Amino acid sequence: MKKFLIYSDKILTAITYAAYVVLLIYVLVKHGFGADILKVLLIPASGFIVETILRDRLNFRRPYEVTGIPPIIPKDKKGHSFPSRHAFSVTMIAMMYLYYLPYFGIVMLVIAAFLCVVRVKGGVHFARDVLAGAALAAGYAAFFMYIFR
Repeated sequence: MKKFLIYSDKILTAITYAAYVVLLIYVLVKHGFGADILKVLLIPASGFIVETILRDRLNFRRPYEVTGIPPIIPKDKKGHSFPSRHAFSVTMIAMMYLYYLPYFGIVMLVIAAFLCVVRVKGGVHFARDVLAGAALAAGYAAFFMYIFR
């Protein structure tokens, strides 16, 4: 189980970032340089900045800091657990996919859910951390995609 969680974390994270590059290429080819490529670049980037500032200010402790139980997924960082950056990023990318390629967006949401479970089971986040990260990304993306449609 330990190896499964560690490899799942790495593989799902890599898939997420590769999927984002694929989405950028798709939007560029389909829509060219313009408003759509800016949306796919700036909405996630600005949301990532907001999420980073929020987690820095809140500075919630991680499960292994609270419980003293070492995490399964190797991590020794202190604090900055809430909201989860992994959950935020994968959900943000899934939301971008939902807008441009809905079927792939659903697949990305499943990947997001699985990665959230892996991060909690791996002992690097509490459930509240991944739920907050995913909710923040979904709300942020939906709001700004609606505003800039």
